[in-house]
Amino acid sequence: MKAAGAVVLAAGMSTRMGQFKPLMEFQGETVIRRVVKSLKKAGASPVFLVVGYRASDLRAHFAGEDLVFVENPSYASTQMFDSVKLGLEAAARRCGRILITPGDAPLLSVPIIRQVMEEDAPLVRPTFKGRPGHPVLLSAELARMLCLYQGEGGLRQAMESLPVPMAEIPVEDETVYMDADTPEEFQRLIAIAEQRKK
Repeated sequence: MKAAGAVVLAAGMSTRMGQFKPLMEFQGETVIRRVVKSLKKAGASPVFLVVGYRASDLRAHFAGEDLVFVENPSYASTQMFDSVKLGLEAAARRCGRILITPGDAPLLSVPIIRQVMEEDAPLVRPTFKGRPGHPVLLSAELARMLCLYQGEGGLRQAMESLPVPMAEIPVEDETVYMDADTPEEFQRLIAIAEQRKK
Protein backbone atom coordinates (compact mmCIF):
# COMPACT_ATOMS: atom_id res chain seq x y z
CA MET A 1 0.00 0.00 0.00
CA LYS A 2 1.39 3.41 -0.96
CA ALA A 3 1.73 5.65 2.10
CA ALA A 4 -0.62 8.58 2.71
CA GLY A 5 -1.76 10.64 5.66
CA ALA A 6 -5.35 11.84 5.99
CA VAL A 7 -7.08 15.09 6.91
CA VAL A 8 -10.58 14.75 8.39
CA LEU A 9 -12.74 17.86 8.67
CA ALA A 10 -14.75 18.18 11.88
CA ALA A 11 -14.55 21.87 12.82
CA GLY A 12 -18.05 22.99 11.81
CA MET A 13 -21.07 23.75 13.95
CA SER A 14 -23.49 21.27 12.31
CA THR A 15 -26.15 24.00 12.04
CA ARG A 16 -28.24 22.25 9.38
CA MET A 17 -28.27 19.00 11.35
CA GLY A 18 -29.45 20.60 14.57
CA GLN A 19 -27.08 18.48 16.67
CA PHE A 20 -23.31 17.91 16.66
CA LYS A 21 -22.71 15.55 13.74
CA PRO A 22 -19.33 14.03 14.69
CA LEU A 23 -20.66 12.63 17.97
CA MET A 24 -24.02 11.39 16.64
CA GLU A 25 -24.41 7.64 16.88
CA PHE A 26 -24.32 5.61 13.69
CA GLN A 27 -24.58 1.82 13.81
CA GLY A 28 -23.31 1.57 17.38
CA GLU A 29 -20.46 4.09 17.23
CA THR A 30 -20.02 7.78 16.54
CA VAL A 31 -19.94 9.17 13.01
CA ILE A 32 -16.43 10.61 13.45
CA ARG A 33 -15.02 7.39 14.92
CA ARG A 34 -16.30 5.41 11.93
CA VAL A 35 -14.59 7.83 9.52
CA VAL A 36 -11.28 7.77 11.40
CA LYS A 37 -11.44 3.98 11.82
CA SER A 38 -12.03 3.43 8.08
CA LEU A 39 -9.05 5.61 7.15
CA LYS A 40 -6.77 3.81 9.61
CA LYS A 41 -8.03 0.40 8.48
CA ALA A 42 -7.24 1.37 4.89
CA GLY A 43 -3.68 2.21 5.95
CA ALA A 44 -3.78 6.02 6.14
CA SER A 45 -1.32 7.36 8.70
CA PRO A 46 -1.08 9.73 10.43
CA VAL A 47 -4.70 10.95 10.62
CA PHE A 48 -5.13 14.70 11.22
CA LEU A 49 -8.48 15.75 12.71
CA VAL A 50 -9.37 19.41 12.14
CA VAL A 51 -11.47 20.56 15.09
CA GLY A 52 -13.13 23.84 16.07
CA TYR A 53 -16.65 23.79 17.52
CA ARG A 54 -16.69 21.52 20.59
CA ALA A 55 -13.00 20.76 20.07
CA SER A 56 -12.54 19.65 23.69
CA ASP A 57 -15.34 17.08 23.31
CA LEU A 58 -13.63 15.58 20.27
CA ARG A 59 -10.24 15.53 22.00
CA ALA A 60 -11.85 13.71 24.94
CA HIS A 61 -13.64 11.31 22.58
CA PHE A 62 -10.30 10.22 21.08
CA ALA A 63 -8.26 10.45 24.30
CA GLY A 64 -5.20 8.22 24.15
CA GLU A 65 -5.65 7.38 20.46
CA ASP A 66 -3.10 7.93 17.72
CA LEU A 67 -4.52 11.07 16.14
CA VAL A 68 -3.12 14.53 15.36
CA PHE A 69 -5.46 17.39 16.30
CA VAL A 70 -5.38 20.60 14.26
CA GLU A 71 -7.44 23.45 15.68
CA ASN A 72 -9.37 26.08 13.73
CA PRO A 73 -9.99 28.73 16.39
CA SER A 74 -11.98 30.83 13.88
CA TYR A 75 -14.40 28.02 13.02
CA ALA A 76 -17.47 30.21 13.58
CA SER A 77 -16.42 32.85 11.03
CA THR A 78 -14.55 30.81 8.41
CA GLN A 79 -15.48 28.43 5.60
CA MET A 80 -14.79 24.68 5.38
CA PHE A 81 -11.95 25.43 2.95
CA ASP A 82 -10.14 27.34 5.71
CA SER A 83 -10.20 24.16 7.81
CA VAL A 84 -8.96 22.19 4.78
CA LYS A 85 -6.00 24.56 4.49
CA LEU A 86 -5.12 24.23 8.19
CA GLY A 87 -5.25 20.44 7.95
CA LEU A 88 -3.19 20.33 4.75
CA GLU A 89 -0.55 22.69 6.12
CA ALA A 90 -0.04 20.37 9.11
CA ALA A 91 -0.15 17.19 7.01
CA ALA A 92 2.18 18.45 4.26
CA ARG A 93 4.95 18.85 6.84
CA ARG A 94 4.83 15.12 7.60
CA CYS A 95 3.33 13.31 4.59
CA GLY A 96 4.21 12.97 0.93
CA ARG A 97 0.58 12.27 0.02
CA ILE A 98 -2.61 13.33 1.78
CA LEU A 99 -6.23 12.19 1.72
CA ILE A 100 -8.99 14.72 2.48
CA THR A 101 -12.45 13.70 3.64
CA PRO A 102 -15.33 15.28 5.54
CA GLY A 103 -15.96 13.97 9.05
CA ASP A 104 -19.66 13.37 8.32
CA ALA A 105 -19.31 10.52 5.82
CA PRO A 106 -19.83 7.43 8.00
CA LEU A 107 -20.10 5.03 5.03
CA LEU A 108 -16.62 5.93 3.77
CA SER A 109 -15.48 2.67 2.17
CA VAL A 110 -12.18 1.03 3.16
CA PRO A 111 -11.74 -0.69 -0.26
CA ILE A 112 -12.36 2.62 -2.06
CA ILE A 113 -9.88 4.48 0.19
CA ARG A 114 -7.32 1.77 -0.67
CA GLN A 115 -8.11 2.09 -4.40
CA VAL A 116 -7.49 5.82 -4.21
CA MET A 117 -4.25 5.31 -2.26
CA GLU A 118 -2.97 2.81 -4.85
CA GLU A 119 -3.28 5.34 -7.67
CA ASP A 120 0.01 6.89 -8.80
CA ALA A 121 -1.36 10.26 -9.90
CA PRO A 122 -0.71 13.39 -7.79
CA LEU A 123 -4.43 14.29 -7.68
CA VAL A 124 -7.06 11.55 -7.40
CA ARG A 125 -10.70 11.10 -6.43
CA PRO A 126 -13.34 8.38 -6.77
CA THR A 127 -16.51 9.08 -8.76
CA PHE A 128 -19.92 7.43 -8.98
CA LYS A 129 -21.57 7.87 -12.39
CA GLY A 130 -19.46 10.97 -12.93
CA ARG A 131 -20.28 12.49 -9.55
CA PRO A 132 -17.16 13.34 -7.48
CA GLY A 133 -16.71 11.59 -4.15
CA HIS A 134 -14.48 11.12 -1.09
CA PRO A 135 -11.69 10.87 -0.30
CA VAL A 136 -9.59 13.15 -2.51
CA LEU A 137 -5.86 12.33 -2.58
CA LEU A 138 -3.17 14.85 -3.43
CA SER A 139 0.59 15.11 -3.21
CA ALA A 140 2.14 17.30 -0.50
CA GLU A 141 3.41 19.63 -3.24
CA LEU A 142 -0.15 20.15 -4.55
CA ALA A 143 -1.41 20.50 -0.98
CA ARG A 144 0.96 23.41 -0.45
CA MET A 145 -0.25 25.01 -3.70
CA LEU A 146 -3.87 24.51 -2.64
CA CYS A 147 -3.17 26.37 0.60
CA LEU A 148 -2.13 29.44 -1.41
CA TYR A 149 -5.40 29.59 -3.34
CA GLN A 150 -7.28 32.84 -2.63
CA GLY A 151 -10.10 32.69 -5.17
CA GLU A 152 -13.79 31.88 -4.89
CA GLY A 153 -15.49 28.50 -4.92
CA GLY A 154 -13.79 26.77 -2.00
CA LEU A 155 -12.04 23.42 -2.25
CA ARG A 156 -13.57 22.34 -5.56
CA GLN A 157 -12.53 25.51 -7.39
CA ALA A 158 -9.11 25.42 -5.72
CA MET A 159 -8.54 21.86 -6.98
CA GLU A 160 -9.55 22.92 -10.49
CA SER A 161 -6.92 25.67 -10.33
CA LEU A 162 -4.11 23.15 -9.77
CA PRO A 163 -1.75 22.59 -12.72
CA VAL A 164 -2.45 18.84 -13.02
CA PRO A 165 -5.55 16.99 -14.20
CA MET A 166 -7.72 15.12 -11.71
CA ALA A 167 -7.37 11.34 -12.03
CA GLU A 168 -10.82 9.87 -11.48
CA ILE A 169 -11.57 6.34 -10.32
CA PRO A 170 -15.09 5.21 -11.26
CA VAL A 171 -16.60 3.12 -8.45
CA GLU A 172 -19.89 1.27 -8.05
CA ASP A 173 -20.85 2.75 -4.69
CA GLU A 174 -23.19 5.73 -4.48
CA THR A 175 -22.20 6.47 -0.87
CA VAL A 176 -18.84 7.71 -2.14
CA TYR A 177 -20.34 11.21 -2.52
CA MET A 178 -22.74 11.08 0.45
CA ASP A 179 -22.28 12.97 3.68
CA ALA A 180 -24.81 13.96 6.31
CA ASP A 181 -25.58 17.68 6.45
CA THR A 182 -29.27 17.31 7.33
CA PRO A 183 -31.40 14.87 9.38
CA GLU A 184 -32.86 13.55 6.10
CA GLU A 185 -29.42 12.78 4.67
CA PHE A 186 -28.42 11.11 7.95
CA GLN A 187 -31.51 8.88 7.88
CA ARG A 188 -30.78 7.94 4.29
CA LEU A 189 -27.26 6.81 5.24
CA ILE A 190 -28.67 4.75 8.13
CA ALA A 191 -31.16 3.10 5.74
CA ILE A 192 -28.36 2.22 3.29
CA ALA A 193 -26.22 0.81 6.13
CA GLU A 194 -29.15 -1.32 7.36
CA GLN A 195 -29.81 -2.57 3.83
CA ARG A 196 -26.17 -3.60 3.41
CA LYS A 197 -26.23 -5.63 6.62
CA LYS A 198 -28.98 -7.88 5.23
